[in-house]
Amino acid sequence: MLVLGCSLEFCNFVDNVKNFKFMSGDTIVHRLHGSEVTRDYFERTAFCSPVLVEQPEGLGFVVPPNITVSDIERFIGPTREFDILDVASQTEIRMTLMEWIKYFQSQDRKRVLNALSLEYTDTELEKLITAPTAVREMDWLRLYWPKDLPDDPCYQKPKFGKYCLMSTKGSFTDFHFDVAGTSVWHYVYSGEKFFYLIPPTDGNIDKLFSWFSRKNFSFLSDLVPECYVVHLTAGNSLFMPTGWIHAVYTPQDSIIFQDNFLQRFSIGLQIRLRVGKINDYRISYHYPAEVVTWYAAQGLLKEFTEHWSNSTVPPKYLLEGVKEMIPYLKDWIATKEDLKVHLNLASPSQTLDCVIDKFCEYLRQWISPV
Repeated sequence: MLVLGCSLEFCNFVDNVKNFKFMSGDTIVHRLHGSEVTRDYFERTAFCSPVLVEQPEGLGFVVPPNITVSDIERFIGPTREFDILDVASQTEIRMTLMEWIKYFQSQDRKRVLNALSLEYTDTELEKLITAPTAVREMDWLRLYWPKDLPDDPCYQKPKFGKYCLMSTKGSFTDFHFDVAGTSVWHYVYSGEKFFYLIPPTDGNIDKLFSWFSRKNFSFLSDLVPECYVVHLTAGNSLFMPTGWIHAVYTPQDSIIFQDNFLQRFSIGLQIRLRVGKINDYRISYHYPAEVVTWYAAQGLLKEFTEHWSNSTVPPKYLLEGVKEMIPYLKDWIATKEDLKVHLNLASPSQTLDCVIDKFCEYLRQWISPV
């Protein structure tokens, strides 16, 4: 099992956080009103920087008021098993939700644990929570997963992306980026969090990979040019773009609702991070990013065709993203037979090679040859 963050013991992390001079997150985080956080906003900015919204009004999301951990147990089911992070060792243990809730409500905790992988798709809780409008309008899984696939477990929509995080006082997660190169919406339902953010430059990502592979006791912030701190409290939402490296410290018990999603603004980076196979603490949750990316490619091809018919050109970020995606699409259908069979059955009228050829034809007209 691959686990990030094994390079620092608990006391080392807390000491480093206390002693390191972080830069203010206000210099890189865009603070907006909920009504300003729209698909058009992300289209204009290409979702390059984190966005902080202090109040939920205007975001278009729904979370039930006054929900308790006992409610969460009832809505999801007490026998659900999932992975819990042991903070001191930064390794995972397995618990049922009933065992976790008993621990979370206890006043005599013997160790610090952090629940980061409780996914609630297809539960009663899912019926009560709606992600922000902008997230629903960007998420490839919501937008492109076919609705008419064969009635077979192999074709079921992945149960991925909707998480309820319950963190106890003093818990932390070491530096990482989110699973499969996804972007994230965090909503602090209760408690507070400190996020320590490192921009996803090529140099910083290389340092993260090197730092992880050495498994030494250095603090990643010491190895990069800049690291920012952002303080989140109850009611705050943080929209985190693809690849932003971050650690998180929890000064008091907290409940977070979170959506992970692939999107169109960081196609190349999403794939490179996925191929790198260093993700976050939910590494045991397999996300079929290749399949989702292929379905998104078929949807984006329709968009390209509309642009061609209207004598318009797609935005630069999308042209560059699709250009970078094409070699991976070719490789996946050449080397992953299960993926190829899945896609051919799901889209029998459109051959996979034809999708790639058509993309290349459009790109030759709009940008340099591919």
